[in-house]
Amino acid sequence: MTNIKPSMLDVHSEALKEVDEAYHEFLLIYKKDDQCVYGFVEGKDDPAFYRYLIKTQLPKEWSIKLIQSENKGKVLRSFQSFNWIDYSKNRICFFIDRDLQDFLNPPQQLETNIYITDGYSIENYILEDEILIEVLSDIYQITQLRLEEEESIKQILRENENIFFEAIMPLMGQILLWKRLGYKPNLNNLELAKIFSFSQAKLFPIERNILLQEAAKQIGCNLCEYHKITDAENEFRRHDSSRAMVRGKYVFWFFVKQCEAIWEAIKSLLPRLSKEKKRIECGVKNAMVIFAPRTRPPESLKEFVKQNYLSFINEVSNS
Repeated sequence: MTNIKPSMLDVHSEALKEVDEAYHEFLLIYKKDDQCVYGFVEGKDDPAFYRYLIKTQLPKEWSIKLIQSENKGKVLRSFQSFNWIDYSKNRICFFIDRDLQDFLNPPQQLETNIYITDGYSIENYILEDEILIEVLSDIYQITQLRLEEEESIKQILRENENIFFEAIMPLMGQILLWKRLGYKPNLNNLELAKIFSFSQAKLFPIERNILLQEAAKQIGCNLCEYHKITDAENEFRRHDSSRAMVRGKYVFWFFVKQCEAIWEAIKSLLPRLSKEKKRIECGVKNAMVIFAPRTRPPESLKEFVKQNYLSFINEVSNS
């Protein structure tokens, strides 16, 4: 696992004035003698994702409790709140997302109980064609696909995936510029439905310059000069992990909408099938609890769990 810079543990003075609610929640639920390990995570979807991927690696009698801290800064602040003489670092871990600066400036070795995602965020782990087929079957009732039909569905995802990443690269270049200029773009404000649409399950982005203008307007930052965006975009593309650097929430939005678009167009795509009623509604807001159990843990997370939680459990079991 690649760890993070010491500078990432620096907490702004204003943040220090706030009550560390996540740490206090930990103190309320922590029981030294319970067969339980603990973790601090960022957003509201993170507990569902990490819980599924971690608990399957733990012995049956052990559980994991995860505490949501809202954002990376607050997760790292909670790390600093601990007096580690009183607690085992292997038992209490911290899970944070990577960001653009971590890709462009490789982070240094840091604490062994802080996990940082391989990609931009946890959502980047979910874009897999096998997960697509499972969700279409279990949620959208597109079942009993023949091998050639399953392959044609996967091919739709692969083609649209290429379209999506090609279209989003200029935007990521502009976001990179904003960050370097010291802006703090609110990336959650971007409405992807205004710049991408599906027709017969195929993805259609709006034209590049219009996309950049629309994104700047929604996010609330000035549009950078196009030649500078192109330079930043090319820098972004040259990176070995350029797709993993795309903001995970954008990737996740695409994947959820792709599932919906295939369901909507299934009769046209595969005439022998009919469009069945969904078992449950599946949208971006609730999709993580649907997708997470179908996701395989990345090797970096498996190794992290082994070096921390499993090491602690083995130590306790042998004491």
